[in-house]
Amino acid sequence: MADFELRFRKRPGPIARMLGTIGEAALLQSLGDQELDEPEPKVVWHTERSAALRSLAFELAEAGTDEREAVEELARAAGRHPKELRRAAATVRAEGLAVEDETGCRVDRLLVAAATGGEVEPVTPDEAAWFAQVRALAALPIAAGFAALAAQEPELVVLADQVRWADGTPGPDGGHDGIGDEGPVDRVDRGLDAVTGRTSSRLVRTRAARRIARDHLLSISGPLAT
Repeated sequence: MADFELRFRKRPGPIARMLGTIGEAALLQSLGDQELDEPEPKVVWHTERSAALRSLAFELAEAGTDEREAVEELARAAGRHPKELRRAAATVRAEGLAVEDETGCRVDRLLVAAATGGEVEPVTPDEAAWFAQVRALAALPIAAGFAALAAQEPELVVLADQVRWADGTPGPDGGHDGIGDEGPVDRVDRGLDAVTGRTSSRLVRTRAARRIARDHLLSISGPLAT
């Protein structure tokens, strides 16, 4: 009986479909709002106002504006919408920007301070040391950066062998280590997803590491990336 009702249920009209879309959007925003203050939000509903506040915060941080002045300017720009400051900060943390470099960290903390009326949380010595480590990695040539990452995560060496012989060329042992007809870009991305999902190395999981590893692996992959 349930199957019969499902097959012959009246198809919703355009207004009903529009209301359904609006309802879905409202649900997503509600879910995102529950994570605005989480260290690593999984869902964040971005708005035009939060995007503008985020851009302003980056401009102020990159210009080296005094923290108090920056917070006051952000609060003025938000007006009666402090929640948008929290939303903007959440997008920075959701993308991992707040934990990889000084600018992203400062942007997050400026937005939070402007939203709450509190002080800007200072960078700790441990955080400063971590930012320096990521910065040093990002400054390396691609091949050297990949070697540094592979020293921390040997699975990257295995992945490099897989993409190097993925065109069907016999590998070092005379066999074929190719992984199907998958394109090089998809092959590399899929492999990196797997490695970063398993690694215990915080450095290997960074965005800087992903960029270096991806560029290196595409440069050595069998078929030319398109």
